[in-house]
Amino acid sequence: MEYWDIYRNGKKIGMKNSREELEPGEYHIIVEGWIQVGQEEFIIQRRSYEKKIFPGWWTCSVSGSLLSKETPIEGLIRETKEELGIDLFEENIRLYEKIRDGNALFYIYHICQEFLLEDLKLDPKEVMDVNIVKVSEIYRMIKENSFVKLDYYDAFFRDVLED
Repeated sequence: MEYWDIYRNGKKIGMKNSREELEPGEYHIIVEGWIQVGQEEFIIQRRSYEKKIFPGWWTCSVSGSLLSKETPIEGLIRETKEELGIDLFEENIRLYEKIRDGNALFYIYHICQEFLLEDLKLDPKEVMDVNIVKVSEIYRMIKENSFVKLDYYDAFFRDVLED
């Protein structure tokens, strides 16, 4: 059973079982990581059909909810190990932005760390496929409705590719 820390107005107010409904104004923290492995290349994942949200869709390299008492970096490292079977090094992780949306506060991370597809060991309950693609391919997949489209993508790719 997983437990989340629950927040309201920027303050931790307790924790709940991840299956419990959140009250209006309550939120929990979700991490999203984009692993950049080449000049304009990122690891992307196709979510398992067992997932409740966006089953079978392509999305960022890694994502998931923080467990109670975890920091966002700890949660990102844990989720990456669980979903992709690889270890991230903290010095390669940079917080890009925090976005509040509904009952979640998203921490969006840019990770610059070299991996090959052969390095990845997927958890089939979480991830059904992975690929390394250029940003142009991500936008093509969005147009084909096979990739989750979130509002921050344009600014994210523009900013991280300029660095």
